Amino acid sequence: VNMRSRQEPESRCEVRWAAEACDHRHDPASSALITYLTCSALTSINIYCEQPYTSADGNRVAILRRRDMSFDRNWSLLVADLTTLKLGMVEQDCVRGIGNAAWSGMILYSTDEGLVRRLNLLSLETEELSLPSGGMHFVDMSVSVSPDQRYLAIGRVTGTPPTGQIVVIDLETQTECVILEHPELVNSHLQFNPRHGRDILIQHNRGSKLAADGTVESLAGAEGTTHFIISRDGSNRRDLACGPPFTLSSTGHSNFVADTGRIAWTTHVSTSDSSLDPRYPEGNLFTVGPDDSTPTVFAAPEHRFIHVNVSRCGRYFVSDSRPPSMYSDAGVLHPASLVIGNLESGKYATLVSDIGGPSGGGKHTHAHAYLTADNGNVIYNAPTLYGATQVCAARVPDGFLETLE
Repeated sequence: VNMRSRQEPESRCEVRWAAEACDHRHDPASSALITYLTCSALTSINIYCEQPYTSADGNRVAILRRRDMSFDRNWSLLVADLTTLKLGMVEQDCVRGIGNAAWSGMILYSTDEGLVRRLNLLSLETEELSLPSGGMHFVDMSVSVSPDQRYLAIGRVTGTPPTGQIVVIDLETQTECVILEHPELVNSHLQFNPRHGRDILIQHNRGSKLAADGTVESLAGAEGTTHFIISRDGSNRRDLACGPPFTLSSTGHSNFVADTGRIAWTTHVSTSDSSLDPRYPEGNLFTVGPDDSTPTVFAAPEHRFIHVNVSRCGRYFVSDSRPPSMYSDAGVLHPASLVIGNLESGKYATLVSDIGGPSGGGKHTHAHAYLTADNGNVIYNAPTLYGATQVCAARVPDGFLETLE
């Protein structure tokens, strides 16, 4: 391990700490120091990249861990300290789902018993929240919290026949309101605007189908996936020039660009040869705002971007990428890399040349990279072919972001 300050993090709750991290290498593309924050035989993930689960100072991140990614129901919730490189156990084998406000350091999670708790990543204090409906089990990527911690936005499938709903809960007044209902809101990926919380970004899987029991039969149809913005009270829907007929279908991976009112997202590429949309041969990462009749493409034709995270400041993005050809001439799968780009200048560079493994059907094999609040680290999942996925931190080298100006 690259030795830094090794004092125990201050804690005002019962959190057990362990020294699990280890430095791995300096990446040949950028000289970024890559550190494995986890090294357990169990699978650990950084949760997701759209709403980074990290403290406002960039020093702590939340991690979920469980034994069997395909069939286990409950997670353990851990905290990694990037200064001490210690790993703390907050809850063990009892977390059912999780949500937060991006970069706030306030993590909401539901337990196996249906209790909802909030963890402060800095103080490590937890508090139990009261909800108007009593207990609740969160579902992955369907919960977002407003920056002021007052509101929860929750996506759910309910009713007979089943339909998708967007529900906003006011924790102060203890009221719950269904602000939107549609049978194609099956994978909503809700995101409060991370700056002001007045708007919610929603994914719309057009053409999706629900079975009678509420499970998803088809994730999208020929209409493709798009995104729209709606006010917190359900008014002022703003559809975006995103997905057909404007672009190829969205991958579903999107982010607010700070408080500009714009979003960044990626599109699918041709399933036959990974070619780009012929209307946009420059790339498959776009930005768009409610007033735009067409989106703006980020020109990087040698990349096929997948999961995108926009920095807290709104200036940069980080995304995993594949080259246009999935396989080498020898039939070997090309590694996924991590690329940082400047949305204002259009410049970009590779930070991590190889995340360490494939990006397959299981979500835990996806990089899901995000920038910490201070832009000092990129946190990502490092999958392996035969072992458990681990969570890594790639330190952004001094001067790296300046080269993108």
